[in-house]
Amino acid sequence: MAHSAPGSSLGLVGLMEALAPSRRLVAPDMLGNGDSEPHAIAWPEIADYADDAVALLDALGIDRVDFYGQHTGAQIGCEMALRHPSRVRRLVLDGLALFPADLQQQLSQRYAPPVSPDRFGGHLAWAWSFVRELSLHFPHYEQDPEHRLHLNAVPEPAVLHAQVVDVLKSLATYHLAYRAAFAHPVAERLALLRHPTLLVAVQGDPLERYLEAAGAILAQGKPARVSRPGRADAIAEFLDAT
Repeated sequence: MAHSAPGSSLGLVGLMEALAPSRRLVAPDMLGNGDSEPHAIAWPEIADYADDAVALLDALGIDRVDFYGQHTGAQIGCEMALRHPSRVRRLVLDGLALFPADLQQQLSQRYAPPVSPDRFGGHLAWAWSFVRELSLHFPHYEQDPEHRLHLNAVPEPAVLHAQVVDVLKSLATYHLAYRAAFAHPVAERLALLRHPTLLVAVQGDPLERYLEAAGAILAQGKPARVSRPGRADAIAEFLDAT
């Protein structure tokens, strides 16, 4: 399981709890995020994160997996299946983004700026505002009614705090996964995919809008728009199919 940016696999805990009774789960923090060390490559690409996942499977002695990825993690899953096809059986891509070229360029410039600790603690206020706005607007820096995520609500303070701490843990490197995701040719790579694939979009997810477009590109798979409580059942049903 590959988490979205920013943060860590902490964001997958609810889904993991729903899936765990019937399968073994491995959900690392991608390098440079959460509790993982910074990436050895200064400017990693999605292909590098995919290779990292395979290196982890090698270390664990796992030959073949079903792969679930969310947002940036979905791009990693797609790339892993293309670069290492024998290591993936079935693929679940949750919230795969197909940004228009102009928006993709804007996101790469504005969405995840490099941030350094501030002697007056300004980075702490920045992290709180950054994570909070992710649940209110897309893109988060366009804070007007047109970009408001009306179906989303600000997380409870304790949840928001945990997400902010995750960002602060990797403050110097949190932006690198975003940089890789915004530079990745998603549509081009998705068109090459031949693994059985489930495209999932959770209702209210800001990337839900790209579900049909991604489904039209995918050669062997199907799109599914699901509620957050129903996501685990949809995934389990797909992975258990023969």
